Amino acid sequence: MKKELRKELKARRRNISNKSVSDSKICNYLTESSIYKNADIILFYAALDDEINIDECIAVALSQGKKVALPVCLDDEGHMKFYYIDSLKDIRTGFFGVREPDADICCEVVDFNHSICIVPAIAYDKKGYRLGYGKGYYDRFLKNFSFISIGLCYNELIMDVLPIGEYDIPVDYIITQNGILTI
Repeated sequence: MKKELRKELKARRRNISNKSVSDSKICNYLTESSIYKNADIILFYAALDDEINIDECIAVALSQGKKVALPVCLDDEGHMKFYYIDSLKDIRTGFFGVREPDADICCEVVDFNHSICIVPAIAYDKKGYRLGYGKGYYDRFLKNFSFISIGLCYNELIMDVLPIGEYDIPVDYIITQNGILTI
């Protein structure tokens, strides 16, 4: 069921109109939010081509002196670690063809105090549950920490309800091109 839903919603995401305008609005809502402004560390991800392009958000955070970290996938079992970057040039293509920090030159995050985590997804529902990519990386990561998590999503991909599993963890907020949804 989730596999077919992923396929359908990914196709819908590829056809979002005015994608770059929506991406900029989402980044602006994030970087202007009090949640973001009160955080010292922002745990981003490097977006895939059809995801919301958050390179703008990453660049803003770096220019504001925020500590910025991105994940490195360690294996295909859903394990990952976050590494600080100093610029977008610290990102290379890694596991699964996903852009990630170069772990040879970047420092691992060991203290997550005052962090917020930006969580990728194909779609979210109104309770904050996400339809991810099926490997469980973020659910495994989020279960071990108690910081604020934020999903970025196109408004067209906010569903009433998504199928959830026992290990799925909802985000605290969702930001779309229309604003911030508190869960």
